[in-house]
Amino acid sequence: MAKYKNLSPQLVEGFLAKMFGKILTKKAEKHIKDILKKDPKLGKILQRANNVAKEGEDYLKSMSKSEREKYMGDIYKDYGY
Repeated sequence: MAKYKNLSPQLVEGFLAKMFGKILTKKAEKHIKDILKKDPKLGKILQRANNVAKEGEDYLKSMSKSEREKYMGDIYKDYGY
């Protein structure tokens, strides 16, 4: 029987980054809902900001890898990174 041990540091690091990223995203959404109940105006602003961030991520994911690298490289170049 084969034993698979592909636990490279990059694999573990990627898994942890995705896991904690998802946890933080869900926590943020929960807090935005709580703020929406307490202060509707601020809650709506935070919801719009959250939705715009998601749209931006989706747009970047829809690009091919080469397009995304060129686009991000141009942005970093413009801002001096």
